[in-house]
Amino acid sequence: MKNAVRLYSALFLIAAVTSPLIADDWPQWRGPERNGLASGKTTLPAMLTDENGPKKLWEATGIPSDHYGGHGSVSVADGKLFLSVVWHEDVPTDKRRIDNSVLSTLGYRGTSNLPEETVKKMEDDRLNLSRRMRGAALEEYSKKWVEENLDKKTQLSLGSWVASRFKKGKAAIPLSVYADLQKASKLVFDGQAEMEEWVKAQAFDPEITAQIIAAVPSTEKKAKDTVIAFDAATGDEVWKFETDGAPTGRSSSSTPAVADGKIVAALSQNLYCIDSKTGKELWRAPLNGKKGPASSPLISKGKVYLQQNMLTAHSIATGEELWTNKDAQGANTSPSVWKNVILCNAKKELVGVNAETGETIWKQPGGGDATPVVSGDYVVVSSRLEGQNLIAYELSEGEAKKLWSKEFLARRYGSSPIVYQDHVYHLGSDRHMCVNLKSGEITWEKQAQSSISSPLLADGKLLVYENRGGFLSLIAAKPDAYESHGKTKVGALYCASPALVGNDLFLRTSKSVTCFRFE
Repeated sequence: MKNAVRLYSALFLIAAVTSPLIADDWPQWRGPERNGLASGKTTLPAMLTDENGPKKLWEATGIPSDHYGGHGSVSVADGKLFLSVVWHEDVPTDKRRIDNSVLSTLGYRGTSNLPEETVKKMEDDRLNLSRRMRGAALEEYSKKWVEENLDKKTQLSLGSWVASRFKKGKAAIPLSVYADLQKASKLVFDGQAEMEEWVKAQAFDPEITAQIIAAVPSTEKKAKDTVIAFDAATGDEVWKFETDGAPTGRSSSSTPAVADGKIVAALSQNLYCIDSKTGKELWRAPLNGKKGPASSPLISKGKVYLQQNMLTAHSIATGEELWTNKDAQGANTSPSVWKNVILCNAKKELVGVNAETGETIWKQPGGGDATPVVSGDYVVVSSRLEGQNLIAYELSEGEAKKLWSKEFLARRYGSSPIVYQDHVYHLGSDRHMCVNLKSGEITWEKQAQSSISSPLLADGKLLVYENRGGFLSLIAAKPDAYESHGKTKVGALYCASPALVGNDLFLRTSKSVTCFRFE
């Protein structure tokens, strides 16, 4: 009996010491329950200002982002911060390519969603502009043309680009030139002279020829698949896993998942499982769908789920691919789980998939880059579907019943919502809004400069990036009225999302990972 008492006391002591640490972890994309809600004890200020805002504890620099390292967020578990990055570098080369990055440098934007007559009118009007039209008059003309010839949705995506072409006048690169360059995007030239010879042979305008030649780099991108562990208290690097990868650009923006001493990370060509203590590779499995996805792995009941333009399930023990589901397309969104159903915001619909067999159970309107948010027997999804940009469903065995949907116009619909005390808080798509989960009634709405990053909730308050991550805003999670509790500068990478463990806020900037503390 004494031994039993001692064993029970020891187990109780271990639980008392370790449980708060486990509860406070942020072990995957969107936190412990994949819903943006922080667990554990957090105390946020009544009002957030630059003076009483979180204090920077440490910053680990030299970490690339965007085209060189994507926009993945951080995970925090067992006293460590984890980040997975397809780490790109430019290396000298004799080869030359006129690829998509060159087209981007030259100001190219796709016009496939514009009617041919609109494109023709745009080019004709640009070429026939009077040389005397300058300054404010040209600005007003460009603005009016966009408003009269483009619908509101296209104005958001292409309006500023169209206006910029009018401002450049005859100096703007003709769309026909872009079309010719696209045809050459797969060509590989053996050197600078060969590339220049090809460009000059196209008989473009001499000024445009010079622009194209200047835009082609003398380097090429190489990449390494990288996972780094930092001490969450100090920012010191604990270990770094690195192996050869492939250039996949900014689309590689996945957040690693941590469970039972294992890290699962989706990088350029493989899904990796790594020992969280040592950084040793345990297994790797090829990505047979989209290379370099932005989707973040979901670990549930011994399986790893990932959307890589299809939903795949792998054994977390061995990495073996168990099944695939091609209905769950898309590679920017991340799956969620409800009971034995994997919920996937696919390209054009919300899909429910049997977690064991991979069979599609149901499909409902939806589609986009946001992660489905589960609360009890409800799921809410942000969608780019025309007329249904925020949708709530009630889940039951074998089906999802639509409760309501909301329509709003925005350039991006990538921010995932928060569900708290039977209300939905959507802090993205250039607005902050609160909706009753059951009735669909909008209780408040406000225009705001929040778009892609997903918010988090702690201490009854919402934390969200504004102004492209420049500021962190504090908002009361109250349905009766919109209450802003101030903001402070943080300089975050606006496409990534923050993580919160206790009073420590972990975020990514354009060149680092950083820890702030609310005191």
